[in-house]
Amino acid sequence: MKNQNSLKSERYSSRHTRGFITMLTNEGQDTTDKFVNQFYTSKNYQERLEAIKYIISITGKYSFPEQIIADALKDCCSQVKVYILKHCDFSETIDPQIKECLTNIAKNDEKLQLRTLALEILSELNDPEHYDLFFSSSLLKGSKESSAGLIGLFKLDKEKAYQMAKFRANSSSGDLDIAIAEIFQNRGDINDLAFIKQRLKARNKFNKIELIRIYLNFLGRIEIDSIIRANILCISEDILSTSNRELIQLLIMELHLFISNYQEYLDKNKELTKYLNKTIDILLEKNYLNKGQNDPFGPI
Repeated sequence: MKNQNSLKSERYSSRHTRGFITMLTNEGQDTTDKFVNQFYTSKNYQERLEAIKYIISITGKYSFPEQIIADALKDCCSQVKVYILKHCDFSETIDPQIKECLTNIAKNDEKLQLRTLALEILSELNDPEHYDLFFSSSLLKGSKESSAGLIGLFKLDKEKAYQMAKFRANSSSGDLDIAIAEIFQNRGDINDLAFIKQRLKARNKFNKIELIRIYLNFLGRIEIDSIIRANILCISEDILSTSNRELIQLLIMELHLFISNYQEYLDKNKELTKYLNKTIDILLEKNYLNKGQNDPFGPI
């Protein structure tokens, strides 16, 4: 009797659960349909933006017309397009119509932010048909847009992107500096270290850290003891000149990460390992600079 009662209870529970899930599913789909309708009928951009936010949040849970993403990318309000470009997952196979919308934004939109975001998404597709777009974008004046174009070009043609990076190096700034430094890190030679060293000195405080990470990876790739020592010294002196304790702490973390990432090489170069550890020790001791005390250690 107990087993029969338990079985009845389980069956009831299962029916109740299935019914409850069905109810939630239907309710969720109804809500989705209302937001789809809201997007297509509302003349208020805030309501269209609200609808798109909801649509993206339920992707994979409830069905909606795929056309709505392409239509959102054509919306007259830039905020709607920005939200789509920032939050929609374009990693899966992209519908040709959506790809066309992205290309059109990258080429023609009046907003720099939108053009840059579209270029960044297109660069992830590694599609040769965008070669000309990336090439021309890498020559533009704006650092964000030209950076996105250069990165896209690098994914399609590393040698041509390296040549373009060398060409743009004399007039670059901002995000383009970072893109060029990353390409030099991957393809450059010792002579290209001068660019990163120069740009590091020119950047303001916390803008230095991303460049330092690239700088250290470049040094790790070339594996030349004397070059690594000299450039670690330049990096350390540059950061110490800011007298910023938090920035010094970040440099210590980057140096520690460098030791960890290139352990195999450093195991064969004990003296270099000692030098790096000594540099970290001195940087740890340099924290008193922010307290206004004299520096008894002198330069590294």
